[in-house]
Amino acid sequence: MEILYGFIAIFLIGCLSLVGIFMISFREKTLDNILFILVAFATGTILATALFDLIPESLHHLEELGGVLSEYWVFGFILLGYVAFFIVERFIYWFHGHAHQKENEYVCYDTITEGLDRTEKGPKIRNFALLNLIGDGLHNFLDGVIIIVAFLTGIGNGIVITLAVLFHELPQEVGDFGILLYGGFSKRRALFFNFLSAMVALLGGLFALFLSGILETFNLFFLAFSGGGFLYLASTELMPEILKQKNFKKSVIQALIFIAGILLIIILVYVLPHE
Repeated sequence: MEILYGFIAIFLIGCLSLVGIFMISFREKTLDNILFILVAFATGTILATALFDLIPESLHHLEELGGVLSEYWVFGFILLGYVAFFIVERFIYWFHGHAHQKENEYVCYDTITEGLDRTEKGPKIRNFALLNLIGDGLHNFLDGVIIIVAFLTGIGNGIVITLAVLFHELPQEVGDFGILLYGGFSKRRALFFNFLSAMVALLGGLFALFLSGILETFNLFFLAFSGGGFLYLASTELMPEILKQKNFKKSVIQALIFIAGILLIIILVYVLPHE
């Protein structure tokens, strides 16, 4: 049953890729306000999930193995996850970032409005849009693995991880939709290929299900690996977006939203049953 819940969670998160249908009707100011909240909340949930769920759960699995591996292996896996996510960010999402650059200034989601000015056929597809799809597909594959591994270790753990992934994916899917529009995709094709990329997560889930059945240490490895990856996402990808805010009042609001995200995960970890 846990496995079924896991794949349902993956599919529902994949459906977030269709968020562009609703976002294109929002005014730019409204969209900015939504993303303002989501990014701060996602930072809190991702950071807390790594520190209060993924890493402790990996240490719990280490105890269950009865001394087969030392704690150094767990922290090595955490570091490996951190480095692996860094490599994905630098060498694949490098193109993702350049899709947002305009006159040497980093613009988060302005590409959506620029892309909507194009005709429905769209111009020639730019390379960075295709590379973004590949990078996003890899990212979604890892998300699928993380979610299934989480549900295999308990429904409570699966729910916590799913929420953390959900709050991270929502603002990212808005950005990815904008990149595809800016890169020459029509609105329909952008929605279709963004959804297709999101569904790669199902393959990640199947991959995790297969390996967890034949490798006793796979769940331990990937929980720790994911913990390191989540630490990277929170500290280097999401937190810098919050720190860009210079307005004092908005900074205070973001800090409170960030703390709310942390508290939500802590409460869920202690309330939901974990094996």
